[in-house]
Amino acid sequence: MRSGGPLLMVASAGAWAAGLVLTKVALDVTAAAPSSVLVVQLIASVGALAVACAATGAGLGGAWRHGWVGLLEPGISYQFALAGLALTSAANASVLGSLEPAMVPLIAWVLLRERPHLRLVVVIAGATVGSVLVSFSADGGGGSWAGDGLVVASVAAAALYVVVASRQVAAVAPLPAALTQQVWALGLVIAGHLVLAGPVLWPSATPGQLLLVAAAGLLNYALPFWLYLTALTRMPVARAATYLTLIPVFGVLGAVLVLGERVGWLDLVGGVLVVGCLLVDATARDVRRAEKAGPRPTSPTNRSAPV
Repeated sequence: MRSGGPLLMVASAGAWAAGLVLTKVALDVTAAAPSSVLVVQLIASVGALAVACAATGAGLGGAWRHGWVGLLEPGISYQFALAGLALTSAANASVLGSLEPAMVPLIAWVLLRERPHLRLVVVIAGATVGSVLVSFSADGGGGSWAGDGLVVASVAAAALYVVVASRQVAAVAPLPAALTQQVWALGLVIAGHLVLAGPVLWPSATPGQLLLVAAAGLLNYALPFWLYLTALTRMPVARAATYLTLIPVFGVLGAVLVLGERVGWLDLVGGVLVVGCLLVDATARDVRRAEKAGPRPTSPTNRSAPV
């Protein structure tokens, strides 16, 4: 297993959180329909990934055949999430969204027969509790069973994407995988917009608004998906899922710095719990790796001289 997986996952979680915060800013500033914002974001993301593939010479090859997994996320998952947010509170959606890291090892166990280690289960449970505490710090209310159900469906689709995508990283390089997946998702999103809103996308958009939404799309789609798929080539999917619990923590930090929201004591406790669980897990893995490696062999130059 190559190194760097945890660092890539932390960067991916940070990019996802930054993208969510910037998307919130874009929605507030532009007052555009969420479906219109989603289409523009995905167009910007697909364009950036296509340029990156061309610049690096990454061949698409059989990536198109595997790209259907993008229908799960960001396709179906983000469609359900937007629909759910229209019916329930943001606090409820955040709490339910934090269930994804717990769903991933269970789905991987059922589909891939990857039975999680007991320590990993404890780490996921602790980190999930921490992310729930962060989410509960917000002022919740106005939830609904229908909205909550759509958010849970969104989380399930995202968790299924995580598991399926983990099996494809061996066959497709991360950059072409991210591009083809999002092209499939863009097709689904455009089809949904045509059915629900008609052929008009965003008639009142200004260049500045389009630039803001496009920037949010790069942070919310292109960068985090690329980092995430690269991380999956360096670590097991169940362990990668633990780092997804950092998204609410980074999200709260971004909300404080960008949106001027206040931090409560639950934010602090939850953030410490999430980071603490990840540090414990990383330390335990380092110790286990050192034990498997065994003692360092000695040589005539580093042996102690006899007394």
